[in-house]
Amino acid sequence: MKIFSVWLILVFTAGALSACQPASTATPTPNLDATIAAGVATQLAKMQPTQDIPATVSAQQTQFAQALPTQALTQPSPAMTPTLSDEEALRLALLTYLGWQENELIFSIRQIQNNLARGGVKRAGEEQGAGWFAGKQTDGTWVIVHVGQGIPYCADIAAFSFPTDWISHCMDASGNAVER
Repeated sequence: MKIFSVWLILVFTAGALSACQPASTATPTPNLDATIAAGVATQLAKMQPTQDIPATVSAQQTQFAQALPTQALTQPSPAMTPTLSDEEALRLALLTYLGWQENELIFSIRQIQNNLARGGVKRAGEEQGAGWFAGKQTDGTWVIVHVGQGIPYCADIAAFSFPTDWISHCMDASGNAVER
């Protein structure tokens, strides 16, 4: 009977303790958007580099430079700086100015004189073209100052002294043709 009493006390105690536990509440509805955003943010954080890549590259370049003899650093090899012909440089300048692809450009050089150049240009597949004018800067780069069939603006050509038999008139800021 003692065992039965002990068991009875244990059952009542267990029942009393279970009655003391808070009632289970319904699980709140999760905010699906917030859960997804948190998951994406966590994954992105894992993908972020742990090192400062430009700083690492700079440090590696410094280490590499320190390993090389100083003469190699101070005097670049002439083979490393290829010089473009005027035709190649003008082709690149026209492509940049016009924003065309290499296979779209058909151009000709009519004349190069005293660091000034002129010629014709058209887009592949088109019938009509236009004239172009360029000047070479002191650093040796060609600058396209005008492409078109009309009169160039005076401000566009002012940096270079084009011969008047090349460009006899230009347009002022008011849109008036001015004899040069």
